Amino acid sequence: MKESERELAYYRAVEDLFAELRGVPHTLSPKDFQLLRTWWRDKVPLAAVVSGVTEVFARRREHGEADPVVSLTYCRHAVSRQADHIAEMRVGASAGPEEGAALLVRDGVTRLEELLARAEAVQRRDRPSVAHVLALARRQLSAAADLPPGEVDAYLFALEISLLEGCFHALGREEARELERLCHEAAMSAGDDKETGERVRRTHRDRELRRRLGLPRLELA
Repeated sequence: MKESERELAYYRAVEDLFAELRGVPHTLSPKDFQLLRTWWRDKVPLAAVVSGVTEVFARRREHGEADPVVSLTYCRHAVSRQADHIAEMRVGASAGPEEGAALLVRDGVTRLEELLARAEAVQRRDRPSVAHVLALARRQLSAAADLPPGEVDAYLFALEISLLEGCFHALGREEARELERLCHEAAMSAGDDKETGERVRRTHRDRELRRRLGLPRLELA
């Protein structure tokens, strides 16, 4: 792949991720695109961007903040932290033999790519929007093979959050409503604690999404 093609794929991956996490179509503003170009020129790994952006969305959700994240600018500090962490992990990895661990990571990533490809093929006819989300996740998954082995689990966790969010928002309206109703009933059974109820609701939703869509857990074990 040419450098220009890699750069365009980088931009598209981030833009698609941001839209998935917001749950609505989204085009990056000129300011956001400039920030994205800066990340590319500074060689910020795609894995750092995915992890940082997902971290911001997850943190706001956990705190019950209703206002949507509307700009990549909100995520710049989290992305910077993730990039620094990945750089530190790479320095540490150079101090010892990592070839065996790296091989295990590549094998694990290949296995997950195959599982996502199977799920994508199953969903392509009845849920084409879900199939699109799975295809995007499969492309983003390939970035994990370039990470230090010790950083892969955190990246996969962040990617799984964005995958589940994207799949939920890609469901048809009726199916999404049905799933929300089931999740609401599960949350109500948890009692009056709002935080506990929200955690139960999301856990139930994610479990049901995996079951209905045949989604693998994004983990190497």
